Amino acid sequence: MKILFITPYDNNYRYKSAFTKSLSYMPLTMPYLAALTPEEYGAEFKAIDEGVQRINYEKLDFYDIVAITAVTSSVKRGYELAAYFREKGSYIVMGGHHVTLCPEEAAEHADTVMTGPADRTWRAFLEDYANGAPKKRYDGEHCDIGAANVIPRRDLMQKSKYIFAPTVIANFGCRNHCEFCVINSFWGGKHSARKIGDVIEEIRSLKSKYILFLDPSPTSDPAYAKAFFEALIPLKIKWAGLCTTDVCEDHALFDLMIRSGCIGILMGFETFSEDSLRESHKKNKIEQYKAAVDQFHQNGVSVLGTFMLGFDGDTKESILKMPDYIEEIGVDIPRFAILTPYPNTPTYGRLDAEGRILSKDWNDYDSIHATFEPKNFTARELEEMLVSVSNECYTWKRIWKRAVRNRYGGLLKLGVNLGFRIYNKKVAKTLRKDWSKQA
Repeated sequence: MKILFITPYDNNYRYKSAFTKSLSYMPLTMPYLAALTPEEYGAEFKAIDEGVQRINYEKLDFYDIVAITAVTSSVKRGYELAAYFREKGSYIVMGGHHVTLCPEEAAEHADTVMTGPADRTWRAFLEDYANGAPKKRYDGEHCDIGAANVIPRRDLMQKSKYIFAPTVIANFGCRNHCEFCVINSFWGGKHSARKIGDVIEEIRSLKSKYILFLDPSPTSDPAYAKAFFEALIPLKIKWAGLCTTDVCEDHALFDLMIRSGCIGILMGFETFSEDSLRESHKKNKIEQYKAAVDQFHQNGVSVLGTFMLGFDGDTKESILKMPDYIEEIGVDIPRFAILTPYPNTPTYGRLDAEGRILSKDWNDYDSIHATFEPKNFTARELEEMLVSVSNECYTWKRIWKRAVRNRYGGLLKLGVNLGFRIYNKKVAKTLRKDWSKQA
């Protein structure tokens, strides 16, 4: 049995496009699926990540199964690949966030679709396929990856294409309920953590002093997070991952996080508008932003802050002031995205009911195109403001000021800043090309 795994590209995440190696980390879906494949099938694997590599598919061998995992912005490319390999006689399986949100649509392009987490359904599919009776659809209602206790097959990936830190996931779920978030719609607000001992053994096996945790919300279950961070302390690793601002309020949790080796945090601030926070069901407290960043800085941790443009509470004035607000609170690496109403999320349902969805071309759902009509400005103006604030935040003057203000992070932080400067320039080029077509 020969199995080909593919992660398709999109407008943004594409070989030698907007993303650079300094911003690319190894995805784990394909390595996990390979690891979950029972040895009895004697499977041969190949994994392709179109975001970091260019492939001539005509030169590939025949594969019995082609498994494609796609998000909304890459799903049309996924459908193209499905059609190509189906014509060659391969059996097509599709899964991922978009397939979970729109399974009926995906079923028109694949022989089998998988919704939700695939840790159980992948093995069930393979058994049915081997017996000659695969189903059209498999629904993964909850994740139980901990029971499988497998280590992702990272050897299938081209490690040289990604940042040097290996990626690891301990807690797959998220207990937050942000209206716009695909992760919440995918996991249903559930917590799905692995056994801590298994994660520790996996980290030991990687033999790396640096780890990047991909957990969507590692501190949303404080009890698990405390036990996990405590178990990390003896490893003496350095790690980066995600968290929310409220971690600073739990002093015991914060202390364990720092002692466990945290050196970098991605934090979703999203907005400086109280109305927008309420709109998105985000629990952030704006008055705590600066104190949270300062607290991390005082403990040698750099902060990558994400910000979203296009909420109904946004105005032109409030968006264009964001670079100054961001500088005031002290974020080390800011990143911007346009609010994107992914299909079948609460945000999409609300905007669709209001007649405000402008595009149902999934290629546009890449966080740099405005796919809905904003409340206080036009979609074109929203895209223009994305370019404006991104470029303003990454002037040489602001990059240097951020580097001097927080001495922690050194060359790594500077490299990521430069990576985002390049990324922003390429995003602007993409949007301007689209604007010229519309003129």
